[in-house]
Amino acid sequence: MTSLWPPPWLHCDETTPDPCSGTPIGTHTKCLAHLVPADRAAYLAGLAPGADINVRGTRITATLLRQLLAAVRVAGRPRLGKADFSHVDFPDGADFINVDFSGSDADFYLASFTGFACFNGSHFTRGGVNFHDTAFSDAAFLGMVVNGTATFVGSRFSGDARIEHVTCRQVLALSNAKFGGPTRIDAAAERVMCHQTRWDATASLALRYADLDLTGAIITQPFAVSVSPFARPAETAWFSGSSPDVRVVSLASTDATHVLLTDVDLRNCRFTGAAHLDLLRLEGSTRFACPPAGVHWRWGVPRRWTRRRVLAEEHAWRALQEPPANLAAPTAREWKPGPHHTTHPARTPNPDDLAPLYRALRKGSEDAKNEPDAADFYYGEMEMRRKDPERPLGERILLTLYWALSGYALRAVRALSWLILAVTGSFFALMLWGLPDVDPKPQITGKQTAVGQNVRLTVDSPDPTLTIDYGDRISGKRAEKAQRVLINSVVFRSSGQNFTTAGTYIEMGSRIAEPVLLGFALFALRGRIKR
Repeated sequence: MTSLWPPPWLHCDETTPDPCSGTPIGTHTKCLAHLVPADRAAYLAGLAPGADINVRGTRITATLLRQLLAAVRVAGRPRLGKADFSHVDFPDGADFINVDFSGSDADFYLASFTGFACFNGSHFTRGGVNFHDTAFSDAAFLGMVVNGTATFVGSRFSGDARIEHVTCRQVLALSNAKFGGPTRIDAAAERVMCHQTRWDATASLALRYADLDLTGAIITQPFAVSVSPFARPAETAWFSGSSPDVRVVSLASTDATHVLLTDVDLRNCRFTGAAHLDLLRLEGSTRFACPPAGVHWRWGVPRRWTRRRVLAEEHAWRALQEPPANLAAPTAREWKPGPHHTTHPARTPNPDDLAPLYRALRKGSEDAKNEPDAADFYYGEMEMRRKDPERPLGERILLTLYWALSGYALRAVRALSWLILAVTGSFFALMLWGLPDVDPKPQITGKQTAVGQNVRLTVDSPDPTLTIDYGDRISGKRAEKAQRVLINSVVFRSSGQNFTTAGTYIEMGSRIAEPVLLGFALFALRGRIKR
């Protein structure tokens, strides 16, 4: 029954025991529930399959509903045209099993189902169905087919809810709904909207083809999202050419403590404002966005982005940093713009917003013993710290060096390349400037004294000198010596070789830089192969 009185439509004149808000039938002044039996029988007898029904605000018992559906039955299946059940009170629940709603829309706005509501096998063949602000106890929608949008916005399910094997051509709208009992949703839809939906009991969402939006959802119990394995007949016509994957597009402002995502696509997912991302469980083949592939040119300099898992928000932020030429030619963009790229660029998260997101996802992956994914999220966290203009300049310089030398100790190829370059540079530097012409021999000097007197001798080591021409410094003998000296110095930490002044500094640099670079490479390899 409507909470408005008087209701904003022509209503029944029955006042005993309470005023009735039901819509009058035909030329009568009473609703279907209050018609005298003869008038009700005449009305029902005049109905044909596909007839439009308007029983807004009426109290419909299980018996009355059976009589109504029997009047429009054809080939064993009730068929209704445009159906208005808004504000209807179903005190005994409702049995709409296998009902064909062939009108443009079916409206159950603000209806109330006190008992079990069953829509198993019901078909809304020419439009959508509206359960906006509807109150359910236990409800089942098994095998329901909706050729439009199924709206449960603001609905309340106090008992079990089973929305299974449902096919919805457009949107399955669950925003602001409240699920108080165990919930099972198995549906194929273009989009599933769960803005600020409240889940106070265990819930399982098995979806196909859907973009799932969980912005601001209130999740207090275990909540699982996965790909439904069940194909439905209507899918072939409605979703032909689309991927059956589940694409989670937002966890923004959601507490992820109880959320489990399995085999979902997170390439366009927004995480800004999500709480407890470190407790988010990711299982199976969960996909994130990647950096742009291939070689890209910026300011005449080629660049290539290494592969890693990237948040959609980082894509959006980097798209704002691209050169004007790229912004004017969208096909030339390296990074994917966000939803506010042109209208409200200030709403795009900045590096200081993204670093905590990466840090939380890294911690969650580490807790799950997933080192490769943790390494990717750590890389993203360090990138955002390096790019954050609010951080001290000294910290950003150190992070830039750390990135350039080894990719934050996560890029083995980069660290090994620098190691090879450092070894090669040290090798040639020793040949050119570090090794003397010849190893100087110690000279012993002293004074002859009388017999029986102590002899005082002085051992002097001349400074190594390098005077040969540059062309003579590159030779097989000097190369062999430089190699031996370098290995002894870096690996065994003692070469026993006399160097020129330049050679001494070259050896010191090698002893510091090359083990560090080797350590970076080993750390990077360990992070990639450890499970």
